[in-house]
Amino acid sequence: MAFVMRRAAFTALFLALFLASCAVNGPRALAPSPSRTAVLALPQPVPQPITRTGPAAQVAWLWTFTPDRKQSLIGVDPTGAVVAQLDDSIFTPATQVSRSADGTTLFLTTATEIRAYSALDGKMQRTYAKPIGAVASTASSADGRWLAMLTSGPDAKVQVIDLRTGVSQTVAAAHDPNAKLLGMSGQTASVVWGTLAFAPDSLGLFALIDWGGPTRLTSFTLANDKLTQIATAVDGVDGRQFPSCAGPAVATKVLPTNELVVFCHYDGAVTIFELTKLTLARNGVVKPSQKNPFWLSPIFTPDGQLLYLHQSPGFGDEMQVIDLASRRILGPVPTPTRLADPGPFSWLMPIANAGGTASTQPISPDGLTLYSASDNGLLVLRVPDLKLMRTIAAGVRFGEVWVSGDGLTLYATSDNGKRLLVMRHDGTSKAVAPTGDIGGFVASERG
Repeated sequence: MAFVMRRAAFTALFLALFLASCAVNGPRALAPSPSRTAVLALPQPVPQPITRTGPAAQVAWLWTFTPDRKQSLIGVDPTGAVVAQLDDSIFTPATQVSRSADGTTLFLTTATEIRAYSALDGKMQRTYAKPIGAVASTASSADGRWLAMLTSGPDAKVQVIDLRTGVSQTVAAAHDPNAKLLGMSGQTASVVWGTLAFAPDSLGLFALIDWGGPTRLTSFTLANDKLTQIATAVDGVDGRQFPSCAGPAVATKVLPTNELVVFCHYDGAVTIFELTKLTLARNGVVKPSQKNPFWLSPIFTPDGQLLYLHQSPGFGDEMQVIDLASRRILGPVPTPTRLADPGPFSWLMPIANAGGTASTQPISPDGLTLYSASDNGLLVLRVPDLKLMRTIAAGVRFGEVWVSGDGLTLYATSDNGKRLLVMRHDGTSKAVAPTGDIGGFVASERG
């Protein structure tokens, strides 16, 4: 089951992988924070249009687990009502669940098919065939038309489905059977560490495969409704030097500047690739401060200008920010907790507590507000300087936050996953206590 893995589940993996990571990557110098006299200004956010306004995009979907480890997916609407539940009977170890970029659909993949469920009421809408092989990654286009899937196996494949017509196209995905999968042993030739990402125009598709080394980046296009491979580039081939990531999780975003940003959860490194039509090249590497694997959670601003990296309260409650255009990193600085405090990056102005390996990126759809689920309330922070604007439910210890598609409802776990607090923009709120513990959200943008 490919649901959000909690820190406790990663503990053994940390210990097994840590020495191996050091051996592969060697010691690395952390980028120092610039002094306050540095000539540097964070860009002002570009307000983004709010497009996910339909009812389905406002329903939060969460994993829940009962004491006997049965799992369910529940849908909770802005009134706090549980509107749907998908129970344990439909899940198998091969099942993976994802949410469409427009927030309207849940995709559940099995060994043989893909099932599409309405995010509004949980009703199954359609099924699609899939290639043989475990699913390594899924991605959906911003316009809601395409669903892409990367399957593992010696014959790894990229499949793209036109969700309007059901027409499927599949191409081979190059994969090194001897790629490094640190911490794993046994027969690993059929295992692929890979992820897919769509460009903002919904026509470009990019596959990052074998990031344990040798890293491979491949670009595709869906121009004229046909899936076509454009270019591929591999670490060590034609003089390219692509960094590797020693852990099984990365987060990606394709920027409007035609660049791919890759965040490695294991060591916190951020790699930027240039995505030209025929050339794929590394365009920069930024190395934030991360004391232990998986301590940072990435939050990309919707305009593609900034990447916030949050270290959660249990590990220091600090924030770093990367200006993706200048490749400059600032911080770490403490997350503000008092209204009277200036934003930690306010000295850079010319005029987020996201959890560990988070299941969401808690930022408003217009890109102007970041929400921090702290041990003492939900903090509302202004982008880009993170000035604390207000605190919601002070005194409550929150876990993770999901922001509805229109930005008018906040869903936050509390009470160590025992409750869900649903908070509306008009100040009303409702506490929901589902059967079982909450394990995380199903969100289109994972942290």
